[in-house]
Amino acid sequence: MMIREVHELLNKMWEGIFELREELKEELKEFEVEEVSEVFNAYLYIDGKWEEMKYPHPVFAVKPAGEIGATPQGFYFVFAFPKDDLTEEFVREFISKFQRSFIYGMENFLDDFYNYEHPRDPKEVWESIVKSSEEMINFEVDFPFDKEKLKKDLFDFIELARRFNLL
Repeated sequence: MMIREVHELLNKMWEGIFELREELKEELKEFEVEEVSEVFNAYLYIDGKWEEMKYPHPVFAVKPAGEIGATPQGFYFVFAFPKDDLTEEFVREFISKFQRSFIYGMENFLDDFYNYEHPRDPKEVWESIVKSSEEMINFEVDFPFDKEKLKKDLFDFIELARRFNLL
């Protein structure tokens, strides 16, 4: 990769997140949309395994339970909920509705309950969650650099989470 390509990708990530934050601040009045910051020690799923990002990437919180960010792969959102508040039906609907999704715990976040590149039956996913010692479960959806697709799926996710009294 050439220096110009790296430069343009970093600008795309940061500019896109600042734009998304401004737009969502206006559209998500019932949430607290925080300022953009940088996060270290995150991971990307590359070539079938999680790889540590030793560089920062831009994110902003959507409180009470979410985060929106950008990595070299594109945009993402992730929301964390207490395991005890989840249901098998919510997990099933999440998996069926969001194509590029991950489900993982807060403590052992490198061990996925669900990974769209290696899909599993929702019942198996639910059983794995129930058996785990995790207290908080993350639900992540990834996107190419497409703000409108992220916003559409974010609003669909919020609606789904509200139907199950998670938000």
